[in-house]
Amino acid sequence: MRTLVLTEYQRSGPHPLTVAERDALRDLVPGLTVQPASGERDRYVLTPGSAVGVARVGDLTVELRPKVGVAPVLFLVSYALDPRAWKEPKAPLAESENLAEAIIPLFVRAAQQAIRPGLLHGYRREDESLTTVRGRIRIEDQFRRRQGLPLPVEVSYDDFTPDILENQLLRTALDVLGRLHIRFEPSRQALARLHNQLAGITPLLTPGRTVPEPLWTRLNEHYRPAVSLARVIVGRSALEARSGAVNGSVFLVDMNKVFEDFVRVALQGALRLPGRQFPRGASGHPLQLDVEGHVELRPDLSWWEHGVCVFVGDCKYKRTQGEVPNADVYQVLAYLTALDLNEGLLVYAQGEGQPGELTIRSAHKRIHVRTIDVSKDPQDVLRDIRAHRRIGGVRPPPTRSILSR
Repeated sequence: MRTLVLTEYQRSGPHPLTVAERDALRDLVPGLTVQPASGERDRYVLTPGSAVGVARVGDLTVELRPKVGVAPVLFLVSYALDPRAWKEPKAPLAESENLAEAIIPLFVRAAQQAIRPGLLHGYRREDESLTTVRGRIRIEDQFRRRQGLPLPVEVSYDDFTPDILENQLLRTALDVLGRLHIRFEPSRQALARLHNQLAGITPLLTPGRTVPEPLWTRLNEHYRPAVSLARVIVGRSALEARSGAVNGSVFLVDMNKVFEDFVRVALQGALRLPGRQFPRGASGHPLQLDVEGHVELRPDLSWWEHGVCVFVGDCKYKRTQGEVPNADVYQVLAYLTALDLNEGLLVYAQGEGQPGELTIRSAHKRIHVRTIDVSKDPQDVLRDIRAHRRIGGVRPPPTRSILSR
């Protein structure tokens, strides 16, 4: 097994790749640039984008490491999933661990906590052909398929089974991690034990599709942390992906999405707002820039009071050249214009944009540019967020600080 280590946004040296490996990596890893090396044959220069994680193509494993390190990414992901359940790891991660290796203990621990009382069961509709009647007879199917024959009988019934969406998501995430090249024996053993506990559960076929989310109730709420992490793993992965003659599996995380989710959840917690008032992508509040409704807007950050937006902002993790890109400013300006707000927020990861204020000429709009250094200790990152008392020009009610201490 060959291993190739790449770093987010950094250009690699020339590496030998077969044509099949080259094409498979291009298909499986979003944002990865693969270029022929000058003066070389069958050697390529690779430049990753914002996707980090692990890709396996044949006997080649490619580790795409984040520029901030694995531990900060794990913090951002786990905190965004459930701030109340987040805990700092007991031991620091080894520098040699990739993101897949690091996330396995977190996933296994969450899954074990979820299934400790026993696998969750639920009712699932089954359509079968039986020699006895169970549930109700599907009359139309019976006449169409059996043409008057009494047996077998086309029936539908509700089966009380553990093979339901919540367990299927856990099993699918388990399969994603299991298909990668896991170097550490404790990780392989933990996955094997969990696999035995989930024996008989059907994995989902989700590559290229939206990962479903269960309807949460008091009966399955204890599954939420594990299922949320499973959806992250499954949503960024492709099981048994195939490009030409090479099989491949990937576990990838988009750092743009990770950073956006973390900032939104952290700000929501600091503001002590319920999710409906600080929704993802302004969900539940349709927003268009034009009167005709052709240009839809979905700000990363928005605070709503009685159906009126009182604060808007956007998050950018992407690579910049040290200056705030015009397109980012135009995007926030569009939000301010559509919502008739005077001030907004533009948040960058540390080193991507320079903090400051931007006053838009003739528009009477101001954009506050802020940075968050996610490479710092988690408690320091959260402390930095809480340190701000005023964001985007919005003053909270007297009983609530916009970024409370």
